[in-house]
Amino acid sequence: MNRLIILLSLLLVPVFISAQTVVTIEAASPDPTLTVRGPEKQIDLFNNPVWEKQEKGIVLLSTEYQNAIKSTQSIYTAVIVNKDMKVTKVLNGVISKNIQPVFKTPLDIELGQAEFALIGYDADYSKDGYRKFLAENFHVGDVVKLRINGEIHSLDKVIAFSQGSIPPQIELDNDFLFTVVGSKTTLSGCIANYDRKAGYQLFIESQTEIKPVPLTVKGLFHNQLTLNNGTNFFNWILKKGGKEITRKPVAVFSKAPDQQQSELVMWVEQFPNAKVLTNREAVTTMVNNVKKAGFTSIGLDVKGPEGYVSYRKNDLSKTPYLTATKNPNKQVKDDGFDLLEVVLQEAHKIGLKVYTSFNFFTEGNITVNDYAILHEHKDWEEIVQRPEDKGKLLKITESTRGKEAAKGKLLALAFVNPSNKEVQDFQLLRVEEVLKNYDIDGIVLDRCRYDNLYADFSHVTRNAFEEYLEKEGKVLENFPADAFRINKEGVLIKGRFFKEWITFRSQTICDFTNRIRLLVDKYKVEKNPDLKMAAYVGSWYEVYYQNGVNWASNQFKYDDRLSFPDSEIYGKSYNRTSYLGNLDFLMIGTYYKTPKEVNRYITLGNILTCGQVPLLGSMSLPDLSVSDQGKVFGASLKNSSGLMIFDNCYVDWETFFEQMKIAFSIKKK
Repeated sequence: MNRLIILLSLLLVPVFISAQTVVTIEAASPDPTLTVRGPEKQIDLFNNPVWEKQEKGIVLLSTEYQNAIKSTQSIYTAVIVNKDMKVTKVLNGVISKNIQPVFKTPLDIELGQAEFALIGYDADYSKDGYRKFLAENFHVGDVVKLRINGEIHSLDKVIAFSQGSIPPQIELDNDFLFTVVGSKTTLSGCIANYDRKAGYQLFIESQTEIKPVPLTVKGLFHNQLTLNNGTNFFNWILKKGGKEITRKPVAVFSKAPDQQQSELVMWVEQFPNAKVLTNREAVTTMVNNVKKAGFTSIGLDVKGPEGYVSYRKNDLSKTPYLTATKNPNKQVKDDGFDLLEVVLQEAHKIGLKVYTSFNFFTEGNITVNDYAILHEHKDWEEIVQRPEDKGKLLKITESTRGKEAAKGKLLALAFVNPSNKEVQDFQLLRVEEVLKNYDIDGIVLDRCRYDNLYADFSHVTRNAFEEYLEKEGKVLENFPADAFRINKEGVLIKGRFFKEWITFRSQTICDFTNRIRLLVDKYKVEKNPDLKMAAYVGSWYEVYYQNGVNWASNQFKYDDRLSFPDSEIYGKSYNRTSYLGNLDFLMIGTYYKTPKEVNRYITLGNILTCGQVPLLGSMSLPDLSVSDQGKVFGASLKNSSGLMIFDNCYVDWETFFEQMKIAFSIKKK
């Protein structure tokens, strides 16, 4: 019998989760540049005083239970989360994985307003994994999520479910973020747990007015709205007796019908495809399939993360061709084949464009010890300040993370320092030799960013930051502490210039893209007036500031209803670091499995870019079942300006053709 059911009779505070309902806690993504969702685990008990008597599980205790939580129990891991869903404290946590905490201190927690604690307990740390899950995946400053059956919900909603006494809730048929083509939409839904005798009143609030919305006897409602072009924010407000009970924000992006053909890009990653595309026949087959599927272009990875290039005419940079890789799993016979040249020839024959992508600031794979040129430029390597190194400033290869990667325990790429002008100059040589020597259709920025929040802390970056602050009338006195420091417990402590540090890094990347734009414009005049510049980024903008990238429009104005963590960053200074003005189109990674989620993040992208450039939703095939493909592809075609598929090497063409037919039919609806 379910343990929760047994416990019901023991409690004064009712605890209820239906058999069909699963509540999970989701940790922050381990690498937000690669994946959206973090690891998840089910919560077993809610505001339950008998958790100490259980063998294993995770309990959620909120201020509704009690503010002070004390116990003689010491075999636990506890995580404190505030009202913004940010981790504020971890008890018996670890900085690095596979290091077990000591577990000596009795539990003593003080919860602030709207905070809650997650407590993991079990008999076997490694085997059971409840304490281990919280200890290894939750760190101070992380933003976490509560999910009910996969959907993100607030703490209040979770607690209401757990108590089996759910107050009236506004439930929408629409998502809270969605895009429509045109100037009208209908918002509809119902009041969950509706009591028609209670005299509820429903209102919809726009920027200019508040209007009542009638409710049916069953608590249903619908309301047609006229939209302004671009972003429209609304609040649904439910009242009883004139007093507000709850509200729900909604953002609708009104998109004008596309006046030009949608851009559909098939991504071709370097090594996985180079092992197959070894001759003209193979390339011809690939481009014909791409064309048959309805795509307009190919995104060819011409400079991979290890630093090797996919072209032979390297007269400026002298970068080794991809056949020089030292990784035996990626070896390709060197017979003089020029992948870029042949792809261009065969694609252009049938009217496909070819955009060349550069992994700008990665120059090696630490895990397999594979570096194209970094061994010749060791001073370019990023200097990191990471939690597991407890504040030490180290080269990435000398850090704990780098050493673990070198042992094959994790994947880590060797980033170089974007603040280093020598690094920038060398990257531009690669761009120019491709522009000069090949008839390409555009340049795509990939990994045009800092590695993560923990880089770069070299003397080069320090000097650049100092110069940046001087222009702002400020003086750097203590580096890196004025930006941030990591203490001996591995906790990040923001410095007095933390916001300036974030803005400085984003400005550095923006300035670099200015230099790329100048090159592109030069060759637009000299070779190809239709030459384009684009970027490929993650859709999760709310944490992308950690990588020094601002791909939103400089016209974007933050609204609290978006609920971004660290929202204080998004001011006028940060807005000026936008690099969107340098782009002709933008591809955002919408790595989700349902049309609803895809539309949600495309809408966020539309809001952020203000419709300034065409926006393409981008799908990762390894993350999708065949049955998911057509539906999510269609959501992107309908709500963005096209589609990008990652990656050609994962395509099963016969099924893919059918899924694309489904996608195009959805677009037409």
